[in-house]
Amino acid sequence: MESVKHESDSFFADLKVGVVIPAAGSGQRMGGRSKQFLQLAGLPVLKHVLNMFKNRSWVIDIVVSLPQAQYEEPPEWLSEEPEVRTVLGGASRRDSVWSAIQTFSDDLDLILVQDGARPLTPQKTILDCVNLAANGFGAVAGVRVVDTLKKTDNADRVLGTQEREDLWRAQTPQVFPYTVLLDAYQKAIQNNLDASDDSIIVEKVGGQVRMVESSPLNFKVTVPADLDFAEAVLNYYRSRTG
Repeated sequence: MESVKHESDSFFADLKVGVVIPAAGSGQRMGGRSKQFLQLAGLPVLKHVLNMFKNRSWVIDIVVSLPQAQYEEPPEWLSEEPEVRTVLGGASRRDSVWSAIQTFSDDLDLILVQDGARPLTPQKTILDCVNLAANGFGAVAGVRVVDTLKKTDNADRVLGTQEREDLWRAQTPQVFPYTVLLDAYQKAIQNNLDASDDSIIVEKVGGQVRMVESSPLNFKVTVPADLDFAEAVLNYYRSRTG
Protein backbone atom coordinates (compact mmCIF):
# COMPACT_ATOMS: atom_id res chain seq x y z
CA MET A 1 0.00 0.00 0.00
CA GLU A 2 1.22 3.50 -0.72
CA SER A 3 2.36 5.82 2.04
CA VAL A 4 0.14 8.87 2.39
CA LYS A 5 0.92 11.57 4.91
CA HIS A 6 -1.69 11.50 7.63
CA GLU A 7 -2.65 14.53 9.67
CA SER A 8 -1.88 12.53 12.81
CA ASP A 9 1.76 12.20 11.70
CA SER A 10 2.30 15.73 13.02
CA PHE A 11 1.69 14.53 16.58
CA PHE A 12 4.84 12.40 16.30
CA ALA A 13 7.09 15.14 14.94
CA ASP A 14 9.51 14.88 17.85
CA LEU A 15 9.73 11.08 17.82
CA LYS A 16 12.60 9.10 16.37
CA VAL A 17 11.46 5.67 15.22
CA GLY A 18 13.51 2.90 13.70
CA VAL A 19 11.63 0.38 11.56
CA VAL A 20 12.68 -3.27 11.31
CA ILE A 21 11.24 -5.39 8.51
CA PRO A 22 12.17 -9.07 8.87
CA ALA A 23 12.00 -10.44 5.33
CA ALA A 24 14.37 -13.41 5.45
CA GLY A 25 11.75 -16.17 5.30
CA SER A 26 12.21 -19.05 2.87
CA GLY A 27 8.58 -19.26 1.72
CA GLN A 28 8.13 -22.99 2.37
CA ARG A 29 4.34 -22.64 2.34
CA MET A 30 4.62 -20.79 -0.98
CA GLY A 31 6.33 -23.72 -2.66
CA GLY A 32 9.80 -22.41 -1.88
CA ARG A 33 9.12 -18.94 -3.31
CA SER A 34 9.97 -16.09 -0.95
CA LYS A 35 6.56 -14.48 -0.53
CA GLN A 36 7.94 -11.04 0.25
CA PHE A 37 9.37 -10.79 -3.29
CA LEU A 38 6.28 -12.02 -5.15
CA GLN A 39 4.31 -9.55 -7.24
CA LEU A 40 1.18 -8.03 -5.74
CA ALA A 41 -0.82 -5.59 -7.87
CA GLY A 42 2.27 -4.66 -9.87
CA LEU A 43 4.76 -4.35 -7.01
CA PRO A 44 6.67 -6.82 -4.84
CA VAL A 45 4.93 -7.54 -1.55
CA LEU A 46 7.91 -6.11 0.33
CA LYS A 47 7.70 -2.88 -1.67
CA HIS A 48 4.12 -2.37 -0.47
CA VAL A 49 5.35 -2.79 3.10
CA LEU A 50 8.21 -0.32 2.66
CA ASN A 51 5.84 2.25 1.18
CA MET A 52 3.91 2.34 4.46
CA PHE A 53 6.87 3.93 6.24
CA LYS A 54 8.37 6.22 3.62
CA ASN A 55 7.75 9.97 3.79
CA ARG A 56 7.03 9.89 7.51
CA SER A 57 9.03 12.48 9.41
CA TRP A 58 9.21 10.34 12.54
CA VAL A 59 10.73 7.33 10.74
CA ILE A 60 14.46 8.03 10.73
CA ASP A 61 15.77 4.58 9.82
CA ILE A 62 14.42 1.52 7.99
CA VAL A 63 16.31 -1.78 8.09
CA VAL A 64 15.28 -4.89 6.16
CA SER A 65 16.60 -8.35 7.08
CA LEU A 66 17.10 -10.37 3.89
CA PRO A 67 17.83 -13.97 2.90
CA GLN A 68 21.45 -14.52 1.92
CA ALA A 69 20.83 -14.56 -1.85
CA GLN A 70 18.95 -11.24 -1.84
CA TYR A 71 21.37 -9.70 0.66
CA GLU A 72 24.35 -10.49 -1.55
CA GLU A 73 22.54 -9.45 -4.72
CA PRO A 74 19.55 -7.22 -3.84
CA PRO A 75 16.72 -6.77 -6.36
CA GLU A 76 17.24 -3.63 -8.42
CA TRP A 77 14.14 -1.95 -7.03
CA LEU A 78 15.42 -2.43 -3.47
CA SER A 79 18.88 -1.10 -4.30
CA GLU A 80 17.18 2.09 -5.49
CA GLU A 81 15.56 2.76 -2.09
CA PRO A 82 17.81 5.43 -0.50
CA GLU A 83 15.91 5.37 2.79
CA VAL A 84 16.40 1.64 3.32
CA ARG A 85 19.34 -0.30 4.74
CA THR A 86 19.68 -4.07 4.55
CA VAL A 87 21.21 -6.68 6.83
CA LEU A 88 21.67 -10.42 6.49
CA GLY A 89 18.81 -12.24 8.18
CA GLY A 90 19.31 -15.15 10.55
CA ALA A 91 18.01 -18.69 10.91
CA SER A 92 14.98 -17.49 12.90
CA ARG A 93 12.82 -14.40 13.15
CA ARG A 94 14.51 -13.56 16.45
CA ASP A 95 17.93 -13.63 14.83
CA SER A 96 16.76 -11.55 11.85
CA VAL A 97 15.26 -8.85 14.05
CA TRP A 98 18.31 -8.84 16.31
CA SER A 99 20.60 -8.38 13.30
CA ALA A 100 18.68 -5.21 12.45
CA ILE A 101 18.36 -3.85 16.00
CA GLN A 102 22.12 -3.98 16.50
CA THR A 103 22.65 -1.53 13.63
CA PHE A 104 20.46 1.26 15.05
CA SER A 105 21.88 4.38 16.65
CA ASP A 106 21.11 4.69 20.36
CA ASP A 107 19.17 7.95 20.05
CA LEU A 108 15.97 6.22 18.92
CA ASP A 109 12.78 6.56 20.93
CA LEU A 110 10.94 3.56 19.51
CA ILE A 111 11.48 0.46 17.40
CA LEU A 112 8.67 -0.69 15.12
CA VAL A 113 8.73 -4.23 13.73
CA GLN A 114 6.60 -5.01 10.67
CA ASP A 115 6.39 -8.34 8.85
CA GLY A 116 7.83 -8.19 5.34
CA ALA A 117 4.82 -10.10 4.03
CA ARG A 118 2.03 -8.07 5.68
CA PRO A 119 1.19 -5.49 2.97
CA LEU A 120 -2.30 -4.29 3.97
CA THR A 121 -1.74 -2.76 7.40
CA PRO A 122 -4.10 0.21 7.91
CA GLN A 123 -2.44 3.56 8.58
CA LYS A 124 -4.59 3.97 11.68
CA THR A 125 -3.19 0.74 13.11
CA ILE A 126 0.38 1.96 12.61
CA LEU A 127 -0.33 5.33 14.24
CA ASP A 128 -2.26 3.80 17.14
CA CYS A 129 0.62 1.42 17.90
CA VAL A 130 3.20 4.21 17.73
CA ASN A 131 1.08 6.38 20.02
CA LEU A 132 0.77 3.64 22.65
CA ALA A 133 4.48 2.82 22.54
CA ALA A 134 5.33 6.52 22.89
CA ASN A 135 3.54 6.33 26.23
CA GLY A 136 5.89 3.61 27.47
CA PHE A 137 4.12 0.38 26.58
CA GLY A 138 4.78 -2.39 24.12
CA ALA A 139 2.07 -2.14 21.44
CA VAL A 140 0.90 -5.12 19.38
CA ALA A 141 -1.62 -4.88 16.56
CA GLY A 142 -4.19 -7.64 16.54
CA VAL A 143 -7.79 -8.72 16.26
CA ARG A 144 -9.98 -10.47 18.78
CA VAL A 145 -10.61 -14.18 18.23
CA VAL A 146 -14.18 -14.73 17.02
CA ASP A 147 -14.09 -18.43 16.10
CA THR A 148 -14.54 -21.27 18.58
CA LEU A 149 -11.17 -22.76 19.48
CA LYS A 150 -10.72 -26.50 20.05
CA LYS A 151 -7.79 -28.20 21.75
CA THR A 152 -6.89 -31.66 20.36
CA ASP A 153 -4.39 -34.46 20.88
CA ASN A 154 -2.00 -35.87 18.26
CA ALA A 155 -4.84 -37.86 16.71
CA ASP A 156 -7.01 -34.74 16.35
CA ARG A 157 -9.38 -35.90 19.09
CA VAL A 158 -11.01 -32.94 20.79
CA LEU A 159 -9.83 -32.53 24.37
CA GLY A 160 -11.71 -29.37 25.14
CA THR A 161 -12.88 -25.94 24.05
CA GLN A 162 -10.83 -22.84 24.77
CA GLU A 163 -12.48 -19.76 26.20
CA ARG A 164 -12.05 -17.02 23.60
CA GLU A 165 -13.26 -13.91 25.40
CA ASP A 166 -9.76 -12.69 26.22
CA LEU A 167 -7.92 -14.12 23.20
CA TRP A 168 -6.41 -12.12 20.33
CA ARG A 169 -4.63 -12.98 17.10
CA ALA A 170 -1.39 -11.01 17.13
CA GLN A 171 -0.27 -9.18 13.98
CA THR A 172 2.26 -6.46 13.23
CA PRO A 173 3.26 -3.71 13.65
CA GLN A 174 4.68 -4.34 17.09
CA VAL A 175 6.18 -1.19 18.58
CA PHE A 176 8.31 -0.81 21.70
CA PRO A 177 10.39 1.81 23.47
CA TYR A 178 13.92 1.42 22.11
CA THR A 179 15.55 0.52 25.42
CA VAL A 180 12.81 -2.00 26.27
CA LEU A 181 13.19 -4.00 23.07
CA LEU A 182 16.99 -3.75 23.07
CA ASP A 183 17.18 -5.03 26.66
CA ALA A 184 14.69 -7.83 25.94
CA TYR A 185 16.63 -9.03 22.91
CA GLN A 186 19.96 -8.89 24.73
CA LYS A 187 18.52 -11.12 27.46
CA ALA A 188 16.91 -13.43 24.89
CA ILE A 189 20.22 -13.92 23.10
CA GLN A 190 22.11 -14.46 26.36
CA ASN A 191 19.57 -17.02 27.60
CA ASN A 192 18.86 -18.62 24.21
CA LEU A 193 15.17 -17.68 24.32
CA ASP A 194 13.39 -17.93 20.99
CA ALA A 195 9.90 -16.78 20.07
CA SER A 196 7.62 -16.39 17.08
CA ASP A 197 7.27 -12.64 17.57
CA ASP A 198 8.83 -9.73 19.41
CA SER A 199 6.13 -9.24 22.02
CA ILE A 200 6.77 -12.73 23.40
CA ILE A 201 10.42 -11.85 23.97
CA VAL A 202 9.42 -8.66 25.80
CA GLU A 203 6.81 -10.56 27.84
CA LYS A 204 9.36 -13.19 28.87
CA VAL A 205 11.57 -10.55 30.48
CA GLY A 206 8.69 -8.85 32.27
CA GLY A 207 7.85 -6.02 29.87
CA GLN A 208 4.36 -4.52 29.67
CA VAL A 209 2.59 -5.20 26.38
CA ARG A 210 -0.87 -4.08 25.30
CA MET A 211 -2.99 -4.99 22.31
CA VAL A 212 -4.15 -2.47 19.70
CA GLU A 213 -7.32 -3.23 17.74
CA SER A 214 -6.49 -3.68 14.06
CA SER A 215 -8.30 -5.21 11.08
CA PRO A 216 -8.78 -8.76 9.75
CA LEU A 217 -7.42 -7.39 6.45
CA ASN A 218 -4.05 -6.90 8.15
CA PHE A 219 -3.11 -10.49 7.39
CA LYS A 220 0.25 -11.99 6.54
CA VAL A 221 0.68 -13.39 3.03
CA THR A 222 1.53 -17.01 3.77
CA VAL A 223 -0.11 -19.29 1.18
CA PRO A 224 -0.98 -18.66 -2.51
CA ALA A 225 -4.64 -17.90 -1.71
CA ASP A 226 -3.52 -15.02 0.53
CA LEU A 227 -1.80 -13.36 -2.42
CA ASP A 228 -4.97 -13.59 -4.52
CA PHE A 229 -7.05 -12.14 -1.71
CA ALA A 230 -4.60 -9.30 -1.08
CA GLU A 231 -4.69 -8.39 -4.76
CA ALA A 232 -8.49 -8.35 -4.72
CA VAL A 233 -8.47 -6.05 -1.68
CA LEU A 234 -6.00 -3.63 -3.27
CA ASN A 235 -7.92 -3.57 -6.55
CA TYR A 236 -11.14 -2.87 -4.66
CA TYR A 237 -9.67 0.12 -2.80
CA ARG A 238 -8.04 1.46 -5.96
CA SER A 239 -11.37 1.29 -7.80
CA ARG A 240 -13.03 3.31 -5.03
CA THR A 241 -10.36 6.01 -5.02
CA GLY A 242 -10.20 6.27 -8.81
